[in-house]
Amino acid sequence: MKITNLLTIVRLLLIPFIIALLYSSSTSFLILALALFLIASFTDWLDGYIARNYNLITTFGTFIDPIADKILILGIFFAFSDLNLVPLWMVLLVLFRELLVSGVRQVSSMKGKIIGANWMGKTKASLQILFILLAQIYLILKSINYPLAYWPKFLYLFFLGITLLALLFAFVFVYWNRDLLLKDF
Repeated sequence: MKITNLLTIVRLLLIPFIIALLYSSSTSFLILALALFLIASFTDWLDGYIARNYNLITTFGTFIDPIADKILILGIFFAFSDLNLVPLWMVLLVLFRELLVSGVRQVSSMKGKIIGANWMGKTKASLQILFILLAQIYLILKSINYPLAYWPKFLYLFFLGITLLALLFAFVFVYWNRDLLLKDF
């Protein structure tokens, strides 16, 4: 097994632990959830770096890496919704965006054209990771009764902003690939 695939599998295995720990009121467990999320995020960056720079791109990795990313981010967003940090409707918009972009990529792949990640997807992912880090810091501070009067509103507005930006990016992505999608229409 290639190291890149092993890193992706490690990320997948960390996801249930991260999500379960988010439900704790224990500061230690919330800090552990944050640490595991940082490790999972680092494995995502590292497996991509190794795959590209050492020509270790595999079919398995090409398939499972984006799925692992989506499960990690969406799983945490659904947990945040359940914890009343973000509204469910916003998380469902994020899910819609991911399905839309994945669908375009699938159609493209079926027609022999591979569409890789671009700056819009990387920007979206970076902002989502930043949001998750801030929300986890909020949960940690809340667990020690630190005064956080404006954090919930800030988190709501930040999540709304990145959700709307992600949707805009998705519609631009669909527009850029409209000829491919409408070819047989």
